[in-house]
Amino acid sequence: MQKYIIFSVLLFLVTACSSDEQPSQSSNSVTAETQTSASVTTHELASHKIVFFLDPNGGPCRLQVSILNDMADELRGKVDIQYVQTTVSGDRDIFYQYGIRALPTLLLADASGKEIKRMPPGVKQAGDIRALIQSIPKS
Repeated sequence: MQKYIIFSVLLFLVTACSSDEQPSQSSNSVTAETQTSASVTTHELASHKIVFFLDPNGGPCRLQVSILNDMADELRGKVDIQYVQTTVSGDRDIFYQYGIRALPTLLLADASGKEIKRMPPGVKQAGDIRALIQSIPKS
């Protein structure tokens, strides 16, 4: 019985970001927040970027957006954030290019998009994101 419960919980966690729900009012605000943060970080172009793969309708992905938005001032000038969304048809090629199969996923790339380091899928706290930024190679 415990195996079925554990399996059910794991299945829920794996599929939490990939809901088939229609976007609600709150998910539209996530998209607006995402676009705001993206425009803020692109004013000061950094030599590296965090590529953030997300489904704007998924709870864990919305939580990750919130964490990144809270860190916007800290990240400004260090890295740019590129949001790659499941709901944008043009972004699908980027999912395939990096082989992304679980969400949310963060990876560090140079300005040309070459992957430097990938974090395991799941919500990452601010400390984890700071550690990712510290792994930027010194030039």
